[in-house]
Amino acid sequence: MEEEIKKAMGLVSKNSAVRYADIRMETGYATVIELRDDVFREMSYGIDQGIGVRVLYKNSWGFSASNDVLKSRLNDTFEDALNIGKALSQSESNKDAKSVKIADAPPKSDRFMLKPKINPADVSIEEKKHMVKEVYKAAKKHSSRIKTLSILYLDGYEKQAYANSDGSYVVMETPAVFMRVRAVAKKGSVLQEGVESVGAVGGFEVIEEENPEVVGVKAADKAVRLLDAKLPPAGEIPVIMDQRLTGVFMHEALGHAAEADHVLYGESILRGKLGEEIAYGGLTVADDPTIENSHGYYRYDDEGARSRRTEIIKNGVLVSYLHTRETAGRLDAMPTANARAADYSEVPLVRMSNTVIEEGDWDFEDMRADIRFGIYAKGMRGGQVDTVRGEFQFSAEEAFLIEKGVPSKRLKNVSLSGRTLDVLKDIDAVGNDKKRGSIGFCGKDGQEVPVSEYAPHVRVKKILVGGASS
Repeated sequence: MEEEIKKAMGLVSKNSAVRYADIRMETGYATVIELRDDVFREMSYGIDQGIGVRVLYKNSWGFSASNDVLKSRLNDTFEDALNIGKALSQSESNKDAKSVKIADAPPKSDRFMLKPKINPADVSIEEKKHMVKEVYKAAKKHSSRIKTLSILYLDGYEKQAYANSDGSYVVMETPAVFMRVRAVAKKGSVLQEGVESVGAVGGFEVIEEENPEVVGVKAADKAVRLLDAKLPPAGEIPVIMDQRLTGVFMHEALGHAAEADHVLYGESILRGKLGEEIAYGGLTVADDPTIENSHGYYRYDDEGARSRRTEIIKNGVLVSYLHTRETAGRLDAMPTANARAADYSEVPLVRMSNTVIEEGDWDFEDMRADIRFGIYAKGMRGGQVDTVRGEFQFSAEEAFLIEKGVPSKRLKNVSLSGRTLDVLKDIDAVGNDKKRGSIGFCGKDGQEVPVSEYAPHVRVKKILVGGASS
């Protein structure tokens, strides 16, 4: 197929107005098992395949996707993308469009296969079904207060070929697994939820090594613990964020604002701040898709760029945005291999991978000792971020009141809000205990891609805290 792809690309590239073209050809195999309240709501295996083609005609992008991967369809898909680019270039709305610049990138030629210890395809559907059932039983048995349990198991294997008009041709094969347990506990009229997830770009061994039944029990235990928790105090008070909350906070509040398309469109508080000290001097934050056995791992991004670690903040200073080749070209920067698409039918966007907060030199006990009255907040239940105004509102999964340096009452429904740049400056301690945080999927423009975080504890001098009644 390589010769056919290059031939089709060569034909469309003969048009003198075509500045660039690329193609992603993908075949994906996926298993989905969902158990809810001891009933299997879904148990499926599917194969999806197709091609996605981009053509840059003058200053307009044309994109076409097809689930027909026959050789005879290649030329048609390239022609469709070319014609879309032509039509857009002639539209009134594009006449004043700024010149699209594509940053230079050396062509790549590689064939990469990630070989798992246990290929998910070699594990029978009955074994996977049994595993999910055992997770359910363990979580349900943990407490009579568990009223609702749902378990979602996913695995897949993707084959992707990427080529562009610069001469790149990269073939990749990667497996992935994911499991999420959601438990709801009830006491009287009070309901509380606990969620635990595990997953990675890797084989079924990732699930086995985490002990799936323990994952289920952790979710159930978290929900039960929160039933007797108290509402938090309100006001601006010191907060220590655990590894999970720190990671998701940096991903949501900082990472999205560092995506260069937001910067270009005037939708980021970080616009024009490169080289400025925007955070505590002991804070270093990076995006790193090269971490093996992580949920956000990839060898090459969806523009064929080799993955690399990119520091966003180094010692408190904003040193880089996250880029595709186009955003890098338009901002005179280096591409950072952060072009990601959910699948062949979607256009690659600037996306994060693994958000990494580097360790400082503080022990957790020393962080607490300095706080006379504050909160220790753990995990994140949800929230929202406004990258334009730089404001956020998050809800922690669980928390503890800190009094005279000692954790005391368990708290629930803890809401944290504020301005991102203020909080980054108000950090005054970074822990020496980095570990993997949350595992999940990040949404943007209707696309979801796998991500994770790695972080230590972080202390903030003050955040606005509130709580809602359950």
